[in-house]
Amino acid sequence: MRRSLLTYGFILLAATGYAQNTLIPSLSNYHLTWTTLNPAFAGFRDAISLSSFYRSALYGQLGPTDMQLNVHTPVGNSKVALGGIVAYNTSPPEQNLFSVMSTYAYRIYLGSGRLSFGLSAGIYGAKTNMGAIELRDPGDPSFPEGIYQRWFPNFGTGVLYYTDQFFVGFSVPELLSIPREDQSVGAVHPDQYRYILAGAYLFDFSRSFRLKPSVLIDYNKASTSFKASLNAGFMDSRFFVGGAYSHPNFAIALLNVQVNPQWLIGYAYTLNLSDVRKYLGGAHEIVLRWEWRPVIETIPDDPFYF
Repeated sequence: MRRSLLTYGFILLAATGYAQNTLIPSLSNYHLTWTTLNPAFAGFRDAISLSSFYRSALYGQLGPTDMQLNVHTPVGNSKVALGGIVAYNTSPPEQNLFSVMSTYAYRIYLGSGRLSFGLSAGIYGAKTNMGAIELRDPGDPSFPEGIYQRWFPNFGTGVLYYTDQFFVGFSVPELLSIPREDQSVGAVHPDQYRYILAGAYLFDFSRSFRLKPSVLIDYNKASTSFKASLNAGFMDSRFFVGGAYSHPNFAIALLNVQVNPQWLIGYAYTLNLSDVRKYLGGAHEIVLRWEWRPVIETIPDDPFYF
């Protein structure tokens, strides 16, 4: 009975809110995909950096599944960095969100570090089929029949300061709302913005042992969440093992392996700690990252490497 009520609650949420109104996923291994959250991170690796990730449904069969391809690079020796993000999200019942975004960062030296200003711009697409839901009362106006599909622009912005030991960044990754069928394209709702504040610090005890705590605060009017993580690096930082707590409901286990100077593989498992955990499975997240630079150090010595 509780499972039936839980299922109905998720379906009702999907019908009234289109299940998800953002293409900025709540990542567990966010350390490897910072440009997803803040365009000012474009070029921060000082390399051509290409990454992809897959995240399984966080709420069992009821939650969203995310996939993304991300690339960014500095432009020669200039202060400019460019990148691009292709994202796809699917949520039951039959909702699909997709986007193609470009990222731009302008970086200047300030003190012992760099100050970066970022912008993102591109196009979003939304496709929803509420008619796919099996209803107890056919014809319920809350579940419109037919397929809703729309394309619309979107933009984001952010700022970042980083040195060899720490970074702090702030961003609003989506400036336009994903419109419903009865809303106009390009609507601006600042009261619905997501504000993301992130920071990390590197404790470099030796080449064989490093600690890298990080914090990410994700705020909007509806809810506020934060993630606090601690990663320990071993064997010249070729292996990073760590954990994170995602307030209010999740614990995260992290493992990242630098296979060689170009390839990194990251894995995260998210476990639900709430009362409904017996009905919902955990989420798996896999990240692959490939990088190339003319002269590449085996292990970059900066707080961005996890």
